[in-house]
Amino acid sequence: MVSTSLFTGLSGLRTHQQYIDVIGNNLANVSTPGFWSSRATFGDILSFTMRSGSGPSGNFGGQNPMQVGLGTQIASIDMNTGQGTFQDTGRQLDVAIQGKGFFTVTDGLRTFYTRVGTFGIDADRTLVDLRSGLRVVNAAGSNIEIPLTATLAPQASTEITFEGNLPAVVTGPLEEIVESSSPFLAGTAATASAAPTGATTYDISAFPNGKLLLSVNSGAQQTIDFSSTHFADPAAATATEIAARFDQVAGLTTTADPTSGGVAFATVILGDNAGLKFDDASSSVGLLQALGLPSARQNGTESAADGDTDLASLTTRTAAYEAGDQITVGGTDPDGEQVSDTFIYGTDGTTIDSLLTFIETTFGTAQVNASIDTSGVLRLEAADKGPANLSLSIGDTSSKNNYPTFTIVQNGTGPDTAVTPMDVIDSLGRTHPVNMTFTRSESDPAVWDMQASMDASEGEIIADTISTIRFNQDGSFNVIGGGSSTLSFLFAGITAPQNITVNLGTSGQFDGIAMVGSSTSVTATGQDGYATGELLNIAFEEAGRLQGFYSNGQTRTLDTLRITLFPNEGGLLRVGDTLFVESPNSENPIATSAGNAGAGVIRPGSLENSNVDIAEEFVKLITAQRGFQANSRVISTADEILAELVNIVR
Repeated sequence: MVSTSLFTGLSGLRTHQQYIDVIGNNLANVSTPGFWSSRATFGDILSFTMRSGSGPSGNFGGQNPMQVGLGTQIASIDMNTGQGTFQDTGRQLDVAIQGKGFFTVTDGLRTFYTRVGTFGIDADRTLVDLRSGLRVVNAAGSNIEIPLTATLAPQASTEITFEGNLPAVVTGPLEEIVESSSPFLAGTAATASAAPTGATTYDISAFPNGKLLLSVNSGAQQTIDFSSTHFADPAAATATEIAARFDQVAGLTTTADPTSGGVAFATVILGDNAGLKFDDASSSVGLLQALGLPSARQNGTESAADGDTDLASLTTRTAAYEAGDQITVGGTDPDGEQVSDTFIYGTDGTTIDSLLTFIETTFGTAQVNASIDTSGVLRLEAADKGPANLSLSIGDTSSKNNYPTFTIVQNGTGPDTAVTPMDVIDSLGRTHPVNMTFTRSESDPAVWDMQASMDASEGEIIADTISTIRFNQDGSFNVIGGGSSTLSFLFAGITAPQNITVNLGTSGQFDGIAMVGSSTSVTATGQDGYATGELLNIAFEEAGRLQGFYSNGQTRTLDTLRITLFPNEGGLLRVGDTLFVESPNSENPIATSAGNAGAGVIRPGSLENSNVDIAEEFVKLITAQRGFQANSRVISTADEILAELVNIVR
């Protein structure tokens, strides 16, 4: 039995040595991308039976078997197929699998499988595994060829998509309007009258050195001399003599009536600024009463002028008009043409209405409308809506009136429009700038038309209009009511017309163009044409598709990685370089692509780290070391027993 314990200890030494070998390999590959760690499992060796067991019999109870074990052995070394962590490399052709599956590579004769996606391009422009030079297999089972110098052929535009907003607020079309900078006002003069004390004469004999004070239009007081030397008989001064005393007063008209003896006073200017204020001089108190003049201030009045207002009654006058006085009318008509003519007061009329009629005739009755509103503002309005160059000026050659200036208060504009530019691609890959102009209908504000335009050097547009674009009451797109939704271009150098469908969105939805609010944001968001492109870059995406990015902004799928699944991944056979091959127990491979049939997805720009758990491996290493030491002690103990047996013989 001593020899049995020696060999039992020996089996323990051998088994733990192999255990340490497995642990050492795991730790050696702790930094190896895609490495799967291994696990060693122990099993005992068939035991030596010293006594078989027996069941109870009669008065004797049963006995268990008596066996002595013969040692241990490695029962299995299994792979840990758990997912490793990921390391972001930033390299576009580095890929990892998140989930199950293997990349497939080949040397042309044999097929290998790996979790490590360190891919690159060789001199033949083929995708290869940079570690081994093996070629990467695509989903169809072929090599993945990279068209580094291939040209992506152009595609002519066949559809244009629009999105954004057309304003619901109507701001055009508008007619051009010119208005006076201030209103025309009709006014009256400030008036006063003197009444005789006698039948027709005035007795001012009590004031031999009489003086009167007069302020006209709030101006400085003027002294009017009424001394007796100015009258033939101061006790019976006539109306003519009284009126003559005011001849030198500026801004005042005085009218004597010899029949009644009355004297009328009136300011030249009219309106609220007109005023008369008579006062006695301090030395002549009572003179006003003797003349019958009022001591209170007398004021003029004013109100908004209308069509019947006489031009001589305007508050802007400096003197009253007389027949034959000339008023100049000039400016530019809506087309920008200079016009001018002279209005003769008395001959062409005397009222504002007659002046308005004269203005319309001068500018052309079919082109303008002249009017005066209730506030007295004179307005000249273009008859037609749209951009215009209208202007007006009124002058006075006799300098009897200071007419206000005229300014544009509303610029003439066309219908509401919105313009969005875009590039259309022809069949040769050439780019043609085209403007798409949306114009609101003048008769229905919920309807727009769209018209395409381009420079004549680019070619011609055979069908350039999408008409009657309607919107619903909530502002959503309704329908193209004009029939066709297609534009047709005939580009220079190409004989066949190119038809392009216009996509404005879904009826009743807001996924295209809309008509809400007051802002304009409509734009051509896309078209399906593109110019010739050169390959700029390549990269993988989650589904394992290798995408090519071209200089014309296009992206194309160049190929797709094959992902291989095995019913029993642990049954694969390692062949080095973290490559695997099939074994009888791995079952047949299942070829698929990322995300399908249970295969994992691709993580671009990453590599899968080793799934070795360093802490766990160190714990196992300690256990293996202690196991090795214990089995060594069994052998040394058995040796000591054998030595004692030898000593007995002595």
